[in-house]
Amino acid sequence: MAQLFDSHAHLLDEAFAPDFEEVMARTRQACGAVMNIGCEGLDDIQGAVQLAERVDTVFAAVALHPANEPDRSDALMTKICDLAHHPQVRAIGETGLDYYWMTASKEAQKALLKEHIDLAKAVQKPLIIHDRDAHRDTMDTLWANDAQAVGGVFHAFSGSLEMMEELLAHHFYIGIGGVVTFKNAKTIKRVAQAVPLDRLLIETDCPYLTPTPFRGKRNEPAYTQYVAEEIARLRDIPTETVIDAAWENACRLFRLDPSDLTILT
Repeated sequence: MAQLFDSHAHLLDEAFAPDFEEVMARTRQACGAVMNIGCEGLDDIQGAVQLAERVDTVFAAVALHPANEPDRSDALMTKICDLAHHPQVRAIGETGLDYYWMTASKEAQKALLKEHIDLAKAVQKPLIIHDRDAHRDTMDTLWANDAQAVGGVFHAFSGSLEMMEELLAHHFYIGIGGVVTFKNAKTIKRVAQAVPLDRLLIETDCPYLTPTPFRGKRNEPAYTQYVAEEIARLRDIPTETVIDAAWENACRLFRLDPSDLTILT
């Protein structure tokens, strides 16, 4: 049976606080695994690891989001480095560049990204990349610091087909979420049709970027199904083919095997 892997979620976002247990019940029913991101300060980062310790199908990624760069301190970065070694932490992220909010200078964001690349290489775990309005600078910073040595995924991919090809050549995966279901999202629909099935991840980025038919409402991991269905429709293949490929790819990228996932045993 095909199992959904939501490769990018923010389960500790305050939007889930009123009914967290209900959300988690639906998540466990719908998804075989979830990569939960801790990146918005110490509480969020530690909480992501603690949640992964409690729920055997939830894994954690840790980093400091580029929009939170003003919160950077040596103590916080030391804590992130310590948690990066935790066995339930399977990636470093989300990290990258955000030129939309610009809460920190380009130089400060690039320096923070380099710190995360160095950490990913030190612990031999992949990167989860946030790239908003910063395509060229993000890729240049990654390649200049040999990020391809560990690889990773550009989550919520928003680039062109040409950018996709460059990422594939550098051992990165393409993360596609709810935007692919939006009627006028023509570029990401073309990417969804063109990306090799063995380099595709599906995600929600919940509680954000909710897919049709729930657009405008809070997103959650159970809605990964709608992302898979739209990609399958665009490619004219069974939805199960997309779900299975994304599952295998996520397990490969995050170095998971059947013993890590009780759903497989």
